[in-house]
Amino acid sequence: MKTCLECIPCFGKQIVEVAGMLEGDEKKQREAVRGMMAAFADFDLDDSPPLFAQRLSRIARPYLEGRDPFHDIKERFNNLAMHILPGLEIRVKEAPDPFGLAARLCIVGNVIDSGVVSYKLEEDAVTEEIMNASEEELFGDIEPLRESFLNANKILWLADNAGEIVLDQLLLSFVDPGRVTIAVRGMPILNDATLSDAREIGLTSMYRVIENGSDAPGTILEDCSHEFRKAFDEADLIISKGQGNYETLSSFSDDRIFYLLKAKCPIIARDLNCDIGRLVIQKR
Repeated sequence: MKTCLECIPCFGKQIVEVAGMLEGDEKKQREAVRGMMAAFADFDLDDSPPLFAQRLSRIARPYLEGRDPFHDIKERFNNLAMHILPGLEIRVKEAPDPFGLAARLCIVGNVIDSGVVSYKLEEDAVTEEIMNASEEELFGDIEPLRESFLNANKILWLADNAGEIVLDQLLLSFVDPGRVTIAVRGMPILNDATLSDAREIGLTSMYRVIENGSDAPGTILEDCSHEFRKAFDEADLIISKGQGNYETLSSFSDDRIFYLLKAKCPIIARDLNCDIGRLVIQKR
């Protein structure tokens, strides 16, 4: 998916937010901002938005001195999701359509996204939205997902955010763990899930979890590791969670991919031809 002109104000806000996370004197912050603004000026709008976020992160990383500025928020929402998970598992088990409710809860978890500037991650608001997911109508047809998910032999799950990966387990529980490979980011970027986040919630003890080898908040195939590319090529079903993965993969004609996301951005909603805020199941 290409970058739109409407993305430019969000890029500017991201530069300000990243600069605000840099610890140190004002001189270092200004140096980082100048570097990010130069990258902004040279950015090719034919590239995807996650590629720009990757470039910002690489410019800011030396100033962070090994610190992950999103560590606390990732840990907080992992803990929040783990706290509500047992109750959600009971709701899924008792639902008239357990798979359908699990899919909604899995998708609504995509609200835990610090990369969308207009979304503020307030715990009470996130919890309320998750709890009300059963009342939301899905945009897209769940039946092809159900059939493909239950019959696939090799499922590659492209994880998105910390916290969200906890709720992913509600849908993953419908298949044998041996059929699933979960891919997380290769390095910290925004609040996207990494291997350490997956370990924190016990995901690595249940499933094969691999890093994709990239520091982009999406799946840029040419930037990913050989191990990830092998898993991608061998999968007969690919579940792509979140907007970043959609932005980087939706231009491919690959009928193995199902996109599961909450349309939080007007540009994404327009590309999908749905209203902002909808829970989306899309197969391209």
